[in-house]
Amino acid sequence: MSASKSSPARTAVTVLMDVLVAVAVAALAQLVISFFGVMSSAPWGISLLRVTRYVVLPLALAPIATPYAGIFDGNAAVTVLALLGVEWALGLARRNV
Repeated sequence: MSASKSSPARTAVTVLMDVLVAVAVAALAQLVISFFGVMSSAPWGISLLRVTRYVVLPLALAPIATPYAGIFDGNAAVTVLALLGVEWALGLARRNV
């Protein structure tokens, strides 16, 4: 069996897809940690929120209070959906590269 070689364009699209998934996971981490107030007030939670705020789109959606003393961050939720939507579209395009 011979291994098929990927074109440089296909490899670049795959790397971009991997980066988008990693950024979506970071935005999802912000969403989960901010949802639970106890997690977001812990020292490690504060540090993680400080880092992940750079990957969330600033859409000016109002936060929604949760029964767990936290907030539902709509900006993070929309960011995750948008990133995974772009990743899915790139997956379709990658089939043709």
